[in-house]
Amino acid sequence: MFLIQISVKACYNLLLLLFILGKAVFAQPGKIITHPAEKQLVEVWDWYRNILTKSDSAKVVDQLEEAETIFAQHDKMLLRRQAWLLRQLYLAERNPAPQEGAASMLKAAAEAAEKGWSFTEAECWHHAGTFYYKSGRYGPAFEYLQKAQRFFETAENKNSPVVLRYTGMLGYSYYNFGEYEQAIPYFKRTIELPDYWNKVVYFPGVYNAIGLCYRALMKYDSAATWFNRSYDAAYKVKDSFYMALANGNLGYTYFLQHDYDKAVPLMETDYIVSTRSGEQGSAVNAAIALTTIAIKKGEFVQAENYMQQCRQFVYASGDANLLKGWYENLYLINKAKQDYKKAGLYSDSLLMYKDSVEELHNKKIYNQTVLKVEAEKYMTAVTRLENERKQQLLLRNSLLVGVLLLGIIAILWANRQLIRRSKEKELAKQQLSYAKQELLSYTQMLKEKNDLLEQLRNEIDTAQQGNNRIENINQLLAATILTDDDWKKFRELFEKVYAGFFIRLKEKMPDLSPADTRLLALTKLKLPAKDMAAMLGVSYDSIKKARQRLRKKINLPEEGGLEELAEMI
Repeated sequence: MFLIQISVKACYNLLLLLFILGKAVFAQPGKIITHPAEKQLVEVWDWYRNILTKSDSAKVVDQLEEAETIFAQHDKMLLRRQAWLLRQLYLAERNPAPQEGAASMLKAAAEAAEKGWSFTEAECWHHAGTFYYKSGRYGPAFEYLQKAQRFFETAENKNSPVVLRYTGMLGYSYYNFGEYEQAIPYFKRTIELPDYWNKVVYFPGVYNAIGLCYRALMKYDSAATWFNRSYDAAYKVKDSFYMALANGNLGYTYFLQHDYDKAVPLMETDYIVSTRSGEQGSAVNAAIALTTIAIKKGEFVQAENYMQQCRQFVYASGDANLLKGWYENLYLINKAKQDYKKAGLYSDSLLMYKDSVEELHNKKIYNQTVLKVEAEKYMTAVTRLENERKQQLLLRNSLLVGVLLLGIIAILWANRQLIRRSKEKELAKQQLSYAKQELLSYTQMLKEKNDLLEQLRNEIDTAQQGNNRIENINQLLAATILTDDDWKKFRELFEKVYAGFFIRLKEKMPDLSPADTRLLALTKLKLPAKDMAAMLGVSYDSIKKARQRLRKKINLPEEGGLEELAEMI
């Protein structure tokens, strides 16, 4: 009997707690409007993300509708529109595919336009672009993200938090696309938000992203500045993981500059905190870099200790980048110990994973190039159609205004000069004809002027490109390709002379190894085998064998030469 009473009392208390929590969720909109006006918007988003969406999903839509009503009753129109927007966003996020979410937000944009909520309409475009980006449709993603951003930048409150909170998404889009220069200004606009927006926009993450952009651009001093800001911001909110992450990124920045004395303590902290937090990937990345530093300092016991601690994770991950660093360190340790047998074995594995990493890198560059071209084509077409529409609208309105003015003049003139009506009508017709002729003449003059300017630009560009091409070819013929950095510089120069060669080669023959790619690039330059051997630092016989293997690999007939193949690509 006592157990039953306890159970009933526990159930009663649980129901009472759920009722109180439910009342708290519903009461939240009333609490929001008690905050200072400038903080009310961030409180709405904080309520939505951290409280509302974690409650019973069946009630979220009803609660947002209730919030919209409460905000309208208190004449909080901005908050009312945000509650409406969040309801549309919540419903869009329930779709099984991001592309369906984008369609849902575009439908919401049309509804907002009907309500006369132009700013909310632009917000819907932004969220539609975000959904398109998640689905991999980069053309419409950038169209709607930039369309929304253009509206925000022309709005009266373009520097207000209402606008600034949206710029970060464009920054992350450009960052993931490898366009680091374009990403930085959008990230920097985001951090103009007041500190209290940290509830919604996580500033340590934005600072860290800016640092990663600068590091990718090899602007290491700027990268270090932003990683330090990320650490300080994470320290304020006691986020130990982001503190360790910022330290690790800063340490790796020093590592890239070979400043090991500064790199080691930061990366050791990253390794310890990441291990303690269960972030094995971050810990292993730090351990491999620390191993490399220890080897360079001759501290082989310390190096082997780091290797032993991350062995299991590296082999289990199958990650080519991790395995490349792993085998490179094993090779260096055994070479230093003069155990050349093991060093030779690890050398073979290192070469295999170096080729794998290079192949993955080339594939990523190829995919980014294709996506960039597709996005640029899409945006160019959209911009052209938009400009044409504006020109047609302007021309139509100009003609309508012209006709209207001429009509008014004709009527006034007719009222004052009834006797000379026929002559006045004729004069009006002549004036209209003359106006049209003037318009046609002026348009033709502009067209001829633009055609002439375009012709001059093309002639100048052609002359400059010819000089640059000769200079680039001379540099290619004088190059040596002994290291990965040599090949990277050679490839960049080669692309200037034969634009798109590596992309077309990858499309036609996707199974080529990096060594095959280099051989065909040198063949494209019409170099004799002797010169190829000198540039690559190998023997003449090695070049001959490599050419024979390549012919067999691509099933090239006896009468066909590699030179003809390279010339066709």
